[in-house]
Amino acid sequence: MIEGKVRLKFHKTGKLKFISHLDLQRTLKGALGRAKVPLKYTEGFNPHPKMVFALPLPVGAESVCEYLDITLVSPCDEEELKNAINAQLTRDLQIMKIYPQEHSFQEITGAEYDFLFYDLTEEDLENALSGELPIEKKSKKGFVTVDLRPKIAGYGIETKDDCVRFHALLGADSGDFVNPELLVRAIERALARPVEDYAVKRLELYTENGEAFA
Repeated sequence: MIEGKVRLKFHKTGKLKFISHLDLQRTLKGALGRAKVPLKYTEGFNPHPKMVFALPLPVGAESVCEYLDITLVSPCDEEELKNAINAQLTRDLQIMKIYPQEHSFQEITGAEYDFLFYDLTEEDLENALSGELPIEKKSKKGFVTVDLRPKIAGYGIETKDDCVRFHALLGADSGDFVNPELLVRAIERALARPVEDYAVKRLELYTENGEAFA
C-alpha cells in the first residue's frame, strides 16, 4: 500500500510525442480524475489537484522516463492504482511505476537522450561537436547566446541501420538545462545546413552523483 507523497514514472511515446506539456497536464489530470485517484487538492475558490512534473519535454520528443508527483489522501495498492490510471490512457502514454517520493526534482542534474539522425553521417556529427555550439537561449534577462558544447557531459556516435545514433548525457539542472531541440538547432548551425529528419527520445534522468533518478 502507498499513501502521501508519491511519484508516477510514465512513458510518452508514439503519437503522444506531439502533444504539448499543457495538453499532457490536462490529459493526466483527467485520467487521474476518471480513475478516482484520492488526490490532495489545493485550497481556495478553484481547487485543483496538486501535480508537479519534472523537466517538460519539447514537442516532438519521446520519453521513457517522465515523472509526476502527486499526494494521495488515502492508502492505495500500487498495482491496482497503476492499472486504474492506465485504463484511462492510451498505449502511448502509460504509467510504468508508482512509488514513494525520494529525490527532489531539484536534484536532477543530467538527462540521457538518444538522437537518431537520418540525414547526417558520423563525420557530420563529429565535425559539429569538434568546436563550439553557440545558440540563442531564452533566459530571465531575455535572449542570450550560450555554448552548448560544454553542457554535453558525454556522448557516443554509431551508424545504426539507416541512421546515425547520437547517444548523449546533457546538463539538466535548473541553471544548466539543455533543451534537446536547441541542441539539434545548434548542430544545424554548426553544419550550416538544415537538419530535418531526426528523432529524439529521453531515456533517463540522473542526480549529481550519477544515480538514475528513479
